[in-house]
Amino acid sequence: MKRDSSDRYRTTELGIVKINNNAITTIASTAALEVKGVSKVGRGIGKTIYEILMRRGGKNGVKVYTSENELRLILYITVDYGIDVTRVADEVQENVKTAVEKMTGLVVSAIDVIVEGVRAPQAPENRQDRRKT
Repeated sequence: MKRDSSDRYRTTELGIVKINNNAITTIASTAALEVKGVSKVGRGIGKTIYEILMRRGGKNGVKVYTSENELRLILYITVDYGIDVTRVADEVQENVKTAVEKMTGLVVSAIDVIVEGVRAPQAPENRQDRRKT
C-alpha cells in the first residue's frame, strides 16, 4: 500500500464521485472521538509541525494509505487516565471502520491505533496549594 494524498474517486453513470483524503481523516477522527475514553486525536505539536514541514500528512492525527478501493488508516490518540487502554483502542478501530466504510463505500483493510499519551486527571479547582501553610 502506498501513501496517497490524492482524491479517492469512482465513476458512475452520472459522472465522477471524488472523496478527498481530508474527508476521510475528518470522518475517522470524529468517529474516534465518539469513543468514551478518547480525549484527543492527533499528535503532539512538535510531531505535527515536523510532518507538515516534511509533507508527510497526518492531518487530524490520521494517516491514510490507499490501494485500489481499500484503505489503511493510522490514528494517533490520547486517552483519559484510568480507562482500559486496549478496550478503547479496540472500540476506536471498530467505530472508525464502521463510519468510514458506511460514509465512503470504501473498504478499510486495517486500522492501526497508536496511543500517544494519557491525559492526567485535572486537580479540583478548590484544592489548596500544598506549599501554602
